[in-house]
Amino acid sequence: MDTIKKFRKQILLIILLALVIYLSFDSYFVFIGINSLINAIAVMGIVIISGYAKQLHLGQAAFQGLGAYTSAILMTKLGINFWVTIPLAMIVAGLFGWILSIPTLKLKGGSYLALVTQTFGEIIYVLLLNMEWLTNGSFGISGISAPTIGPIDFTDLQSYFFLCLFFVIVVYIALKRIVKVKFGRFFISIRESEEAAQSIGVNTRKYKMIAFVIATSVGGLAGVLYGPFIGYLSPEQFRWSPSLTLVSMAIVGGLYSLEGGIIGSVLLTFLPELLRSTDQLRMILYGVIVILTLAFLPDGLVSLFGKKPGEIRKMLADQWDMLSDKTIRRKKKKVKAARAAK
Repeated sequence: MDTIKKFRKQILLIILLALVIYLSFDSYFVFIGINSLINAIAVMGIVIISGYAKQLHLGQAAFQGLGAYTSAILMTKLGINFWVTIPLAMIVAGLFGWILSIPTLKLKGGSYLALVTQTFGEIIYVLLLNMEWLTNGSFGISGISAPTIGPIDFTDLQSYFFLCLFFVIVVYIALKRIVKVKFGRFFISIRESEEAAQSIGVNTRKYKMIAFVIATSVGGLAGVLYGPFIGYLSPEQFRWSPSLTLVSMAIVGGLYSLEGGIIGSVLLTFLPELLRSTDQLRMILYGVIVILTLAFLPDGLVSLFGKKPGEIRKMLADQWDMLSDKTIRRKKKKVKAARAAK
């Protein structure tokens, strides 16, 4: 029983993935499932930099674009094998992340990184649009073929779904190991208090750069998988708006948890499709659900895992009291009562 409680997040995550696999037998849901898995890879990168290292990153879609275009150009123009392009695209995305972090992460406060990454996203869009000799500009890159391994062909949706699921599991295990060792402890120390971390000798700038390079490299991997899935790339696919969607997935699922990032990605990718029958109310309902989640579950949906119904009710009631200022009024009454007693 203790073992089950210890690994409850992982068990629930496996159940969630099993549900997605079950839905994969429907071609409509498998398409959405692939999209959710690609999003999950990118969101796990955001969890590392924004959740663990507390640096607000609003440009993950740009690094997805770098990875996607690097892979697509190498495959379509140079004939390089898909599998070889994966590490190359991750290196390109990570290299741009490292270059971007050099001037930005000298400054304290995640707001600077947020502003720079947002601007960087638009710069990448302009470059992809205007470097026609390399990216085909507004015409985009088409004819991106699906990968193969010997006799195994990933052309059909179901096989590509399981390929993406494999990469989600690999990235999850790799990042989980990273956050369990000293890197993760240093990331968390920066999140809790950068000044305190510096006082005990932690090179906070170095570890923020490492977190950012990891996040952007993972974003590049998500981009590599996106190209063969869609079969066509254009600059508009990697503007600022998709980055905001990825951040909202991380926050709703649980910004401080890799499991939460995956859950938020699956939920917010499937939710608009499940609400499609409501026509114009679809995005309104989507927005209401996101707002309610942020209001009552600041640590994301993953904070519900492992809690009994009574504990969940108490947690939601406490959050409601805080939102309605009841907690503050109670504290003021206690202070007044204590002063009156004196």
